[in-house]
Amino acid sequence: MIKLFKTENEKRAERVVKRVDQMRKNSQEMRMWKNIPLAKECVQLLKELDDPEETPMGKALACEAIIQQLPEYDVPRLVLGILHYKLQLVKESDEHDPERYPTEEEIANDIRRLEDYTDIEHVSYNEFMERHRRHLHFDPVERTPTWEENYYEVEKECDQRLGDTPRGMGFCFGYWSTLRQVLAERGIMWRSPSELNPKVMFD
Repeated sequence: MIKLFKTENEKRAERVVKRVDQMRKNSQEMRMWKNIPLAKECVQLLKELDDPEETPMGKALACEAIIQQLPEYDVPRLVLGILHYKLQLVKESDEHDPERYPTEEEIANDIRRLEDYTDIEHVSYNEFMERHRRHLHFDPVERTPTWEENYYEVEKECDQRLGDTPRGMGFCFGYWSTLRQVLAERGIMWRSPSELNPKVMFD
């Protein structure tokens, strides 16, 4: 018998797949900022998905695919929320193969790293850099809630101003200049990676 109508669960699962595919396309086009609302929608759909065929580990793998398409250090609090949900799913799962599936320890390590990154009151910039072996310097303002709260709209404005500028070699310098200007218009002072890492060659 041919099935004519999809269930709500099937529709949700299909939407997750389509959204993740769109997120991958956005990332390839160097427009990861577009993935922020898509990620939020996907996680909500996963939480609403109530189908025995959709296992906790399957949902955890979907969370992993979503996180991979996000600029995690620009929206760390969003990523943290997804990581906590992913950890919950892995704990609920009876599928445990470290070669195929994420482990609780791996997820907990990612959570600790981003919690240190966002904990600007107790973990200094230098402590974070040393603890997590970061070598390229970045502007500490990027750790603040203000950065994350403005990130989507700032990137959207930068994208509009840069238009069809080729996103190849040398694009980063035009992008950083535009980003600095858009942030300054919002009262956020920011220094680019090239300013903070004068001995590093960027292209």
